[in-house]
Amino acid sequence: MLSTYRRGVLGIAGLKPVERLLTRHGWRLGVGRFVAGETAPEALPALASLRASGREVIVDVLGEYVRDPAAAAAMAAAVAAAIDTLTQAGVPAVMSLKPTQVGLALGEDVAAQHVLALATKAEAAGGSLALDMEDVRYVDGTLRLLQRAWQGGAPRTSGVLQAYLRRTPDDLEAMLAAAPDPNALALRVVKGAYAERPELLLPDMPAIRRAFVALVERAWRAGARVNVATHDERLLAETAAFARGAALPPGKVEYQLIYGVKPKLQQALADAGQPLRIYVPVGRDWYGYFSRRLAERPENLGVVLRGLTG
Repeated sequence: MLSTYRRGVLGIAGLKPVERLLTRHGWRLGVGRFVAGETAPEALPALASLRASGREVIVDVLGEYVRDPAAAAAMAAAVAAAIDTLTQAGVPAVMSLKPTQVGLALGEDVAAQHVLALATKAEAAGGSLALDMEDVRYVDGTLRLLQRAWQGGAPRTSGVLQAYLRRTPDDLEAMLAAAPDPNALALRVVKGAYAERPELLLPDMPAIRRAFVALVERAWRAGARVNVATHDERLLAETAAFARGAALPPGKVEYQLIYGVKPKLQQALADAGQPLRIYVPVGRDWYGYFSRRLAERPENLGVVLRGLTG
């Protein structure tokens, strides 16, 4: 149920001449607004600035849809190096990982090896790993990887649920049933951003918003910690009201917003004392991520157009 605007931008971004142009001139055209650096050391000043302003961070070393075992191993090594960089800089190694960047498309065993190694490394450093959710082909595999991480000794590994998929309430119930301790479970709830077949999706934005709130409230009632990941101020207000009314204990709610998107809203939440974490992408494989950010809002596309015109 992507809007015409979003479908149009994603379609244009998929054209090879456009990809070559943006890849060649991306930093001049505004990539730096949404990606903190091409390496973790380059991103450290941005991370320090965010933390100084009362915002914590979750770092994503960008990459997705890797289909070669050597490339998957290289991506896992890059994430491991980022964990070391953050730890040495005194930044908690809270990481987000797309399973396809470490080989889920090659098979669950390939990805599971890397996921468990990275999750245990992050936890040993005082952080944690979140398994991001990708397009619907990989939802079941990602949920199984999450369970394998828990069973393999990385209990703080967290998952993500996409509200726009019709199947997601069942996925939440399965996640709650599989968690070693639902009261220790952490999960991120998002609206969803991938282009999927219409029959897999809820019909419109009001339905997605209702589903989002229902998922958050169900998870909280089960004792989980929910990372409310949205820039939709209506959803932020509604979930915050529920959290206050339910008198949730500390640590059961966190708001997660994206680096470079609605910075005034981010600072307002931080100033209000809301637990806030900013999703900060780093890495050279930024094109797919950047394209999705442009497709979200016309204002984001304006960043590129201003770069083109100087």
